[in-house]
Amino acid sequence: MGDRWVVNNVKDFLSRVDKYALKVRANGQAKGFIVIFYDLYCPGCALLDIDLMDYFMQLNQKGLVDVLFVDYPVHRVEKLHAKARVLFKRDLNEFLKTLNKVYSDMVERGVLTKDIPGVSDDEANGELQAVDECKRLAKTIKVPGTPTIMVGRYDRDTGVAIFGYDGPDSVMNLIREVIFEF
Repeated sequence: MGDRWVVNNVKDFLSRVDKYALKVRANGQAKGFIVIFYDLYCPGCALLDIDLMDYFMQLNQKGLVDVLFVDYPVHRVEKLHAKARVLFKRDLNEFLKTLNKVYSDMVERGVLTKDIPGVSDDEANGELQAVDECKRLAKTIKVPGTPTIMVGRYDRDTGVAIFGYDGPDSVMNLIREVIFEF
């Protein structure tokens, strides 16, 4: 597993990032949360998405966790992130399909996506401040880069974050350990 650390004052962080993160609320009262700090040009984020996004969305649809996407474009693709945010606000499924396509193209074909069709630069410009704010807020909890995943329970004021991705088992074990086991 990559670097792992406890994040204190999670409730404060969540309240500040809530305005900017792309949040997929669970149907019902979620027990916990999964925060994904991602970059659309990050190979580790691509593998994480391909391996685990369906699992995250299943947990979400069962009402167990909220899933938050926090932009952290370390590869200087802020405009691409802004366009993805526009898609998210239009249609979650379109956002998830586009995320999967961007990451699949990177992993399977070695192609980096340059643009997201159907989203204008003007629409994206309206989201650039939110991208910057997400990155700034991530730095307040010492997120070193991508992928970083933070998991936690709403009834606690700490979360556990991991930087790096070494396969689905480590992330799934972390979720079980932090959210579902006492």
